[in-house]
Amino acid sequence: MKAIYITSIENFSGKTAVLLGVGKRLQAEGYKVGYLKPLSYEATQVGGRVVDEDATFVKNVLALDKDPRDLAPVVITPAMLPDCLEDDGCGLEDKIREAIGPASESKDVLLLEGGGSLRMGYALGLSTPHVAEMLDAQVLVVVKYRGRLRLLDDALAAQFRLGDRLLGVVLNRVPDTELEFVEKEAVPFLESKGIPVLGTIVERPELAAISVGELIDVLDARPITKAVSENALVENLMVGAMSAQEALSRFRQIQNKAVITGGDRTDVQLAALETSTTALILTGNLQPSAAVIERAEQLGVTVLLVSTNTLETVEAIEGVFGKTRLGQAAKLARFEALMAEYMDYQRLFKLLNLESSAE
Repeated sequence: MKAIYITSIENFSGKTAVLLGVGKRLQAEGYKVGYLKPLSYEATQVGGRVVDEDATFVKNVLALDKDPRDLAPVVITPAMLPDCLEDDGCGLEDKIREAIGPASESKDVLLLEGGGSLRMGYALGLSTPHVAEMLDAQVLVVVKYRGRLRLLDDALAAQFRLGDRLLGVVLNRVPDTELEFVEKEAVPFLESKGIPVLGTIVERPELAAISVGELIDVLDARPITKAVSENALVENLMVGAMSAQEALSRFRQIQNKAVITGGDRTDVQLAALETSTTALILTGNLQPSAAVIERAEQLGVTVLLVSTNTLETVEAIEGVFGKTRLGQAAKLARFEALMAEYMDYQRLFKLLNLESSAE
């Protein structure tokens, strides 16, 4: 059985999306795929139980027959952290070892999902290099494009930390305008340093968008329009804190956006509705005018009312915005298509000593 540890340099790099793409491709090639997220800092309550959101999502997409709690054996919560720091890891390594058997049983490939960044796990003795060594896994690192020099430094930093465990890197969310530099200069440079570049995936803003339904959940918002387009996607955020005339000029420059403004700013709300706006988020629990509701319903724009102020609302959205959330089937299919186009699956399979129909 092969074990692949897929992790990333920083949060919101597309790690889970890449893992799903690889998993779906392996399944399409006829391989039996298992999954485990050894260490999670992302505790979520589901039916009174602590689970990991990513593990639950991967289970559903890959049609795995395991309980999400078994797929994320170590979920760190604030309440348990003090005891674990005092108790030399409080037996977490043993829990991971125990979970490996059931997760890999009758599987050809076990996909291991790392945390949000390569920094995670050190305090508990469960750093990515240590866990990869413990589970005898090769590591695939997702590196998000954040500038030319940073892209190179991040890939080299991954190599420094992982050494021979590094299987390769996937360069993700590369802007179209930077694709030539990445392919002609960055990739040859990294390859010359002994870092296999297994994919260069271009940026598509709609894949990092958040749906109106997700906004409702994140903000505990109350829709006040009759029709609510929960699957409509928000690609950009704007705060309407300027004059209506200035707002209209800025709003025209940004497409598929959510505008956050006070419920008493009728002028700004109407300006937003004259441009490409997916949702209006009105803060302070202040009801808008009837004219705003009427116009929003004519245009099919969802209006949400929240009790928080503008700053608190922005911070709540920024906590999830930019993450490649693939809950919508169309988004998942789009990312799979991107990976099929830009991922070198044939090379990946060769490095793993797996056969592929692409050969």
